[in-house]
Amino acid sequence: MKIAIDARYGLSGIGRFLFGILDNLDYDKNEYYLFGKEELLKKYSKAKIINTDLSPFSKKGLFDKAFKITKECDYFYSPNFIIPYTVKCKVYTTLHDIIFLDMPEVNSGFVDKSIKKFLLKRCMKKSINIYTVSNFSKERIGFHFPKYKDKVIAIYPGVSSSFYNEDIIENKDNYIIFVGNVKKNKGLRTLIEAFNMITKEGIDLKLYIVGDSKSFKNKDPYIDEYISNPNIVFTGYIGDIELKNLIKKAKFLIQPSLYEGFGLPPLESIYLGTKPIISDIDVFKEVYQNLPVEFFTVSDSKSLHDKILQASPNLGAINKEELNNKFSHKKYALKIEEKFL
Repeated sequence: MKIAIDARYGLSGIGRFLFGILDNLDYDKNEYYLFGKEELLKKYSKAKIINTDLSPFSKKGLFDKAFKITKECDYFYSPNFIIPYTVKCKVYTTLHDIIFLDMPEVNSGFVDKSIKKFLLKRCMKKSINIYTVSNFSKERIGFHFPKYKDKVIAIYPGVSSSFYNEDIIENKDNYIIFVGNVKKNKGLRTLIEAFNMITKEGIDLKLYIVGDSKSFKNKDPYIDEYISNPNIVFTGYIGDIELKNLIKKAKFLIQPSLYEGFGLPPLESIYLGTKPIISDIDVFKEVYQNLPVEFFTVSDSKSLHDKILQASPNLGAINKEELNNKFSHKKYALKIEEKFL
């Protein structure tokens, strides 16, 4: 089998998801064509690397001539709903969420939403199967596109294998951490309001915000107000090793999201031995039920304030084998290969 994969997503959230799959594909069973930046893909030496630096989100990227070679392939897989017009074979995709329809305020305007909806409808029509990352997302996709709901398959993703054998730090430092971009759905307003309450009460605590605030047109403008509190540290993007160490030493990882398709940072935090405090949105209750997390009432800064001050940071014993069985990039890769075969 000759299978083409759109790997132009770099180190973004979608990119991290994709690299987890790429790490687990059987390169001896199938012949893979990987489209993206050669420097990021060179470790997959058994695959054919098709070098292209065009963004999948750009007009040029949508008509990227590099994908004309897919006429030689049996299947094409994209980790997103954007399918280049130059793809010339059967298509499989992953749709992580349908936030721009469920939460229209994340769009940068009517034109932005209209373009996304057009490309999504095209994806739904062209894809043989559409994978998604939770039953919540599967239900929401089916709600908006009932005609195609039988194409949708929910499979939980996993964490990078580099998280499996990390040491656990028992003695935590005096800070909490948020990891992610600063789009409106991430709920940073709630976290900052809760944290400001804590520091106004004279409690000594720091908040680290790890993520990119500059490249999103639809970011929450409230994030700019973090500057007013000297105990809030915005790190910007940091490397994986530094990020892991920051999470390991934190008292809690906070995920105050208003909407997610899955929400990976709390799972990574559990692997690293730090308890997550997360909003009680439906997808979190689905994914993290029976795991060592603390839930607070979504959008309620007082509820989050109370959890931060009252919850025990003790995560308890973690059965990583059970986690690996439930959340697995390898399982995702195998499922995709099974559908391709």
